[in-house]
Amino acid sequence: MNDESPTDVLTFKLVDDGKLLAIFEACECKPPLDKAIIKDALAEQGLSSLFLYENSLPDLIKKYSEATEGFVLEIGERRDGICILKIDDDKMAAKLTLIPPYGGTPVGLLQIQQALQEKGVVKGIIKNEIEAALKEGYATERVIAQGAQPVRGIDARFQSLIPQIRERKPRIDERGIVNYRDLGQLIVVKPGDPLMCRTPPTEGEKGWDITGQVVMPQPGQDIPFASGLQGVELDSDDELDPDNNSLLLAAIAGQPKLVPNGVVVEPTIALPQVDISTGNMRFDGTINIKGDVKEGMKIHVTGDVFVGGTVEAAEIEAGGNVVIKGGVIGHSEQSGDPSEDLIFNAKIISKGSISARFAENVSMNAGIDIIIEEFSMHNHLTALNRILVGKSGGKKGRIIGGITCAPALVKTAIIGSSAGFVTKVRAGFNPYLQAKIDKFKLKIDANEKEQGDIRKIIAFISMHPEKDKNGLLNKLFHTREKLEVDRAQLHADRIHLLSEITLAEHVQVIAEEAVHCGAEIQIGNSIWKNNEERGKGVFRIVEGEIDFDNTMLSINGSN
Repeated sequence: MNDESPTDVLTFKLVDDGKLLAIFEACECKPPLDKAIIKDALAEQGLSSLFLYENSLPDLIKKYSEATEGFVLEIGERRDGICILKIDDDKMAAKLTLIPPYGGTPVGLLQIQQALQEKGVVKGIIKNEIEAALKEGYATERVIAQGAQPVRGIDARFQSLIPQIRERKPRIDERGIVNYRDLGQLIVVKPGDPLMCRTPPTEGEKGWDITGQVVMPQPGQDIPFASGLQGVELDSDDELDPDNNSLLLAAIAGQPKLVPNGVVVEPTIALPQVDISTGNMRFDGTINIKGDVKEGMKIHVTGDVFVGGTVEAAEIEAGGNVVIKGGVIGHSEQSGDPSEDLIFNAKIISKGSISARFAENVSMNAGIDIIIEEFSMHNHLTALNRILVGKSGGKKGRIIGGITCAPALVKTAIIGSSAGFVTKVRAGFNPYLQAKIDKFKLKIDANEKEQGDIRKIIAFISMHPEKDKNGLLNKLFHTREKLEVDRAQLHADRIHLLSEITLAEHVQVIAEEAVHCGAEIQIGNSIWKNNEERGKGVFRIVEGEIDFDNTMLSINGSN
């Protein structure tokens, strides 16, 4: 049995120049050779850490098996550790790759420092990363130097100076009940109010690369206020930046509305309709509603109100005019006299004029005129000038039921209806002034009743002195004296108001088609009640009495 090993005829030697040689001595019988045998032999000789060339072992095995004589073959070498430093194209980072040594000297700190110096890296060196790489003995593109990126400038910014501009939400009262119709008051500005501040763009912050060069930032975009902004102006006296147009002011009174890069002030609010989704409206300006005003909603504005649709049992109060393209439909409840004491859930109040296509079960109060195109049914209409129902010369105008009051003129085609509804038309005096006089009359009546009751008690105690306890009689005398003083003042105030009532000249109530039974016409203090069907005519005062179609009527209303 052959006990020879391949290593008996094949040896390995590291020569002075660092090359690893395989040396074969010729022999008659060569033991088998494979990679494992070679590696074990290298390990035994302390040469396993050397670098072996690619395919060197297969080439050695082949040459060994074919050899008929001795040979020397170079299969590897000793290699030191390698340091590779890569610099990014933008010079913002240096990346280290460490290749471990093969039997040679590992890379040291000095070698890395020299590589950095050769590459011109002088800033942003990360020492702890270098130390960690050296400790581990290897690295693959490990960042050991990092520049500082420049910070881009901030674009011009726009800040609203009206913090109240926010989403309108339903109000919750102290009991925790949500009112979905009340979403809060709309915000209104007046001329000169600051609306938006524009902060100019910034230049940004400079950066630097690992070679120490300054890297300039990209400045922020200079964005001006949007062009064509309505209802606003730039503040030419802006102390912060008078040359940079940084402050936007309201040029008119109205509602501010945020738009991209600016604010517009709308003197008129435009809404598709007013319902729970919009909430009640309270606004210093004019509101233009394209559609309807739904039941239960409330609108209070200082300007005009335009409604393109119908008002359904809602309340509208305007400092200007109220124009309703459709009609107004409400409901009423009796609280006393069926024709006088009614509570309406549809109310229209205007310091100007009110116009509508029709009205039913509505309370309307106008500072000038009320104009209704078609009919007024069971309404309380009060105007300080005229009330016109129906177009002049037309046959659609009807006043049916309710109370219609105007100082100068009430004009319609038909007063009342064939059903005999009580229809009251009052003209010739200020209805608001008359209402105050009526209130004084009620107070005087209440005063006189109280005095009468006190007189009865005084008479009783006078007859039964034993009933006078704790000075009751003196207290009653003092109360009666005070009531007499109050009554005298109430009479004086009422007489003063009566002196202000003057019957307007040329007061008329005009029915261009007919006057039905149940119609009640009052001009000043004169009242005329119709108890038969009549044709067209004009009511006016002649010598203190109402005249209709040249027929004299008594103050008591008899024909």
